[in-house]
Amino acid sequence: MIWESWHWKKPLLEMAGRLRSLKNAKELDQETLVQLERDIFIGFYSVRKLFDTVTKVTDATKNSKVRVRWHANLKPVTWRNNHRIDQCYNLSISNREMHDARFVAGRIIHSFIFVPVIDEGGGLEGILFTSDIDKNEKLYSLDIDEVIALFERVGNDDPTSIRWMKHPSGLETTEVS
Repeated sequence: MIWESWHWKKPLLEMAGRLRSLKNAKELDQETLVQLERDIFIGFYSVRKLFDTVTKVTDATKNSKVRVRWHANLKPVTWRNNHRIDQCYNLSISNREMHDARFVAGRIIHSFIFVPVIDEGGGLEGILFTSDIDKNEKLYSLDIDEVIALFERVGNDDPTSIRWMKHPSGLETTEVS
C-alpha cells in the first residue's frame, strides 16, 4: 500500500526529466544506459504500483492509452538469440496500436527483451521491448516522448475528488477524479 504518493510521483518526474535530456545527447555511455534502464524499469513499476492504489491517481490517468508500434515475430525467441532482434523480428514493417498504460507497464516490467533505440545523432529515440508472454508474437516499440508523457502525467496527477458507493447488492465502486 502506498500511503504518501508524492514519494513515488516526485521520482517519476525526475526520471522524465532525465529521459528528456537523453533525447538530444550526442552519445550515451555505459553509465547513462544503465541509468536509463533503471529509470524505465523503476518508473513503470512505480506507475503500476500507483495504478494499483484506489485513491492516489485519477481514473482518467489509470485509463490512459499509449501509442505503441510493433514488429512481427519471425522465429522462436530464446535467451540464446534474444540479442539478435533483426533476425527474430521483422523490423522493416511496423504496425501501430493503442494499449492502456497498465498493459505497457506490465510488458516492460516483465520484459524478455529490452533495448534502447538510439537515433543517428546519438540521442535516445525510444525503447524496444517484449515480455516473456508475447516474445514469440511481437516486439513492441515505444517512442521516448510517450514514456516521458506518461511519467509526467502520473507524477503530476493529484486527485481532488473521491466518490465511494455501496450498492444494495453489496457491490462497492470508487470513482477518483
